[in-house]
Amino acid sequence: MNGRNARPQPSSTPPSTSFFTGKVAFKFGDDINTDYIIPASLLQEAWNKSFFAEHAFERYDPSFVETCRLNSSNGNIVLVAGKNFGCGSSREQAVYAIQCNNIKAVIAESFPDIFYRNSINNGFPALAVESTRDLQIGDRLSINLENLSLRKEESDLELKISMTNGDRDSLLTGARLGAVKERLRKRLLATA
Repeated sequence: MNGRNARPQPSSTPPSTSFFTGKVAFKFGDDINTDYIIPASLLQEAWNKSFFAEHAFERYDPSFVETCRLNSSNGNIVLVAGKNFGCGSSREQAVYAIQCNNIKAVIAESFPDIFYRNSINNGFPALAVESTRDLQIGDRLSINLENLSLRKEESDLELKISMTNGDRDSLLTGARLGAVKERLRKRLLATA
């Protein structure tokens, strides 16, 4: 369905594998709040997740959407930030705004609980690492969700991803939608 008020799209598909690579296309500092990501004035404008992608970071970084378009044709892109990425008010649309711009993951030093949970529930990797100081725009990263590690290619830098096994498993199985599908599959197999 097209249009600004189309029904919400299903949750994103999970990462196709527990291992993926991505190029750092953005590096933001500390305390990037949800109003920077998607302004509150737009929250009631549409149901379609892609609507929010069109307005992602428009006041904070007006080049964000265009940079995503240019970089996503060259493979996966990731966003790197400092501490407290996604702070502020609770809005799931902040996750959609990033996710629907073909960002494969956000890597930050910390996330507020609500943003983190919204990300994981929507199958979007919000990956906390001890420090993002040595990650720069243009770096290529190898991310292994299975063993919760991140490696900067062409370097010996390896960072541990801080995430529970349950959250990792949720990402790998498709988040909420994937969990429901798996439960239904098991029920069907049990009755067969």
